[in-house]
Amino acid sequence: METIETKSDANPVPVSQIPSPGNSERSFVEALVDPVNIFASPQEVVEHPWFSDEEKRTILLSWARDELVIEQVAGRVMPDLQVKSRIDAVIEALALFDASAAGEYLSAVQAVRGNRKRTARRTLPH
Repeated sequence: METIETKSDANPVPVSQIPSPGNSERSFVEALVDPVNIFASPQEVVEHPWFSDEEKRTILLSWARDELVIEQVAGRVMPDLQVKSRIDAVIEALALFDASAAGEYLSAVQAVRGNRKRTARRTLPH
């Protein structure tokens, strides 16, 4: 039987007897891998009751990366398409935990959006 020691002076506790938060709450790993399908908005991450600030920061970094990729791909494939991205809201939430990273993502988004506008202008008929 697998056991886990809870304290150095306590008796080992079988894994099957360790309480879990239940199946209704999503795990950190699920939130990290697919935040857009776990949370309705970045603000939900900020307000999550049991993720630590570091976990929230990590989830928001993952979400920002995903949203930036969406903007980049849309900009390359269809530059005149107005992609509905949540990157601005994600960056705003991220700034609460990591202002430096939020600033870096904001710069990247501005660059992507600037490239999209330049590409769209080049493809317009004269």
